[in-house]
Amino acid sequence: MRSNSLKDPFQTLVGAALALCVVGAPTAMAATQAEINNAIDKGLTYLEGTQAAGGYWNYGGYEQATTGAAVFAMLSQRSQWGANTAAYQAEVDKGINYLLQSASLMNGAPNGISTRNDGVNICPGGAGSCTGVYWYGAGEATYTTGQVAMAIAEYAKATPNAVATATGPLAGMTWKQIAQGVINSYAASQSTAVNGNKDGGWRYYIPGNGDSDMSTTQWAVLASIYGQSLGATTPAAVVNSLKNWLTAVQAADGGACYQPGVGPCDQADTGGMLMALDFVGKTTADTSVQKALTYLNNNWTQGANGTWYGNFNQPYSMWAQYKGLELNIGLGNTSAITNLLDSTCGGDSPTTCNWWQDYNEWLVNTQSGDGSWGGYAYWYGPLATAYFLPILGGAEIPIPNPDPEPETLVLLATGLFLLARSRQRKAGS
Repeated sequence: MRSNSLKDPFQTLVGAALALCVVGAPTAMAATQAEINNAIDKGLTYLEGTQAAGGYWNYGGYEQATTGAAVFAMLSQRSQWGANTAAYQAEVDKGINYLLQSASLMNGAPNGISTRNDGVNICPGGAGSCTGVYWYGAGEATYTTGQVAMAIAEYAKATPNAVATATGPLAGMTWKQIAQGVINSYAASQSTAVNGNKDGGWRYYIPGNGDSDMSTTQWAVLASIYGQSLGATTPAAVVNSLKNWLTAVQAADGGACYQPGVGPCDQADTGGMLMALDFVGKTTADTSVQKALTYLNNNWTQGANGTWYGNFNQPYSMWAQYKGLELNIGLGNTSAITNLLDSTCGGDSPTTCNWWQDYNEWLVNTQSGDGSWGGYAYWYGPLATAYFLPILGGAEIPIPNPDPEPETLVLLATGLFLLARSRQRKAGS
């Protein structure tokens, strides 16, 4: 049984009475770029209009997670702000300020952590202690902090060494230092061999509790990916332990299970696993990656079901799969996912329909008049909209650094690797 979590996010918020959107969306006209742009504009307007005066988005106690997701979504579509640039920037600034002021320091004070539960030092450079940063998120800090980390990295990518704030718990820290503090918290909270087959994953809490699940683990990976984009580093020991988890959690059919040998094994967890496989250095030629892609293709047309499962109309699952697919195969790939919901979804280029266009066709056709998406179960309104906008806009997930803590002598090789990966993804290979 899954317990109360943000994968189940916000279970206390919404009852079974939430109406479900119909998966079989109208398909009379494929989504053109103009229609996609219009849907993005409407979504941005909706998010701006639903932000509270305090800079957050109301979500029944889960304001930090939803604000992180909404800020990231708005920033990911910055190229479409147009005449609304000043207004949207003000909303984003308020959201980021709310997040900075509501952060927590691990163990309640600076310089409060040093090792995982197996005694391995997780501080950069082997320092005796280091600062841990996280967001409590109504007790589900692992999910919440990952979503906030993405927003902060997107917000600060041009100025990682600038001081983020002069007030609050993070006063005087640069964006890069905050990103490093986030990675430190995750590293100290990772389950290890001490925890048996939970080794290498994460659960809901920071500090960690020695348990793991695949849904939670994806947010630790995302926080590391986005933190590294600001210049922070991930301990090699964390990456090596994560490899153990990824091996244990993959089922024979390629899908990722919630926990090793514990179903269900579903699309959302598989999308998160794909992203994590890329993070630990697996390429599309790797058997585990190929099996995961096959699993997603075989189950691509499923609608949302059973609260946590399925694909279309399941915001959490669609966003998880998008991140894994975009990072591994790019937006233009037509060979990995061929079992499409709508084979005429190609929009301006109907003969080259692919997985991303299939998503966009569905999203354009199911958007509400106010710019939101009704969502499903615990993912609705501002959170569903925040997950869907980056998909429509083709948000590019930062390419993980192939060496978690690169030495000076390999920096050039790393740069060339990242350039090659970027070109590969744009080509959809």
